[in-house]
Parts: sequence; C-alpha cells; structure tokens
Amino acid sequence: MLKILKGQEESITGLIVCEETGNASSLPLVLHFLSAASTSNQKVTIVTSKLTETNYKLICSKAGVRWNPSQISFIEILQPFGSFDVAAKEIMDNLHQKISETTPSVLLFDDVSLFEQFGATGVEVAVFVHTLYSHLKSLSTGSVILFAPFSVASPATNILRSRCRVFAQTTPVGHGFGKDASSKVVLTIKSPSAPTTKKGILLSGERTINGTWVSVE
Repeated sequence: MLKILKGQEESITGLIVCEETGNASSLPLVLHFLSAASTSNQKVTIVTSKLTETNYKLICSKAGVRWNPSQISFIEILQPFGSFDVAAKEIMDNLHQKISETTPSVLLFDDVSLFEQFGATGVEVAVFVHTLYSHLKSLSTGSVILFAPFSVASPATNILRSRCRVFAQTTPVGHGFGKDASSKVVLTIKSPSAPTTKKGILLSGERTINGTWVSVE
C-alpha cells in the first residue's frame, strides 16, 4: 500500500481515472487499491489485457500484497488463443456481463484504452466506463472504486476527467529523484465539501517529493 494514501480511503474512492504518459505505469496504484481492498475484505475484480493471473500473483507476492482467491475475481479481456476478429462493442458487452456476475465493490482495469484499438470511439469508452461505475454503485450499499487507467492518449480521458472523483496522471521521473524512483503520480481529488486538491507521489523507492516521504510496500 502507498503509505501516503493510508488513512485517506474515504477521499480516494469512486471513479478514478488515470492517464499514463511515457513509460510510467499505473500498476503501483492497482496494487495499492488491491491491498486496501484486501485489508477491508472487499470483493475485487481485476480486468486485464496485459498480465495473466499468475503474473499478478507473483507481483503481489513480491510486493507483500495478500492474494485471496475467494475475494478476487480475474477477467482477461482477450482470452488466450482467441480470435482478434472481434468488435469493441462485443468485448465491452461481454465484460459488462462478467463483471456484473462477480458483483465487486472494487473494479480494477489495467488498460482501458485497449477498447479504442478494437474500434470503439472515445465517447463509447467513456460511456462504457461511466455505465459500469453507475452499475457498481447500484449494487453496493457502501463505497465503490472503479480504477480506469489509459496507457494511450484518448478523448475518453478528457471526457471522464470532469466526471471522475479522482484524476491521476503518471509521468516518468529522472534520476534526480533517486535511483529507485521510476515515475510519479499527481492525484487531483474532488470533494463536494472542500476545494479540489492535488497530491504528488513517487511510485517506487523512498524519496521526498513536496516534502513528503513516500514508500511502496
């Protein structure tokens, strides 16, 4: 879990959109939300197009994140050895059905921009993400999290930016931040009872940024 975010679970919730730039990955944020959900015993669904379930288990093991099979559902967007001749709408409809069956309170994608590579427009992707989030809210009596990162620049990012609770932007950092740091993320957090705030976080290593010590564990 990212220590700087510990204790702020109530403010960093809802629809969370992440824009990845350069070679900066949002995977540490996925691990953070997975760790937090594990601690609070929430049901999690991971929707992936990049890594297998075995990959995630190994990464969690190295990061000290508990992997509970009874608590975590795993959905691959593209099935191994499946056909690539498939429309984006078919993929999104199938995913919506599978996600509904798992009834998670925490839904973690590793790359939403994939849908546009299969022909979906930015508007269609934004509507899909927002529809999923609304569906999760209707199924849950408590708070929900939908984490939607984009590894490729997309119009959907701009559409969702004004509609999400938290907007995150990951960027690579130079060696000046410390040899163990590979990227940083800036979180823009909206709150109806307080002004919009921004928080800068290093995603690996332990160095200061804006006077704050950060550790990923």
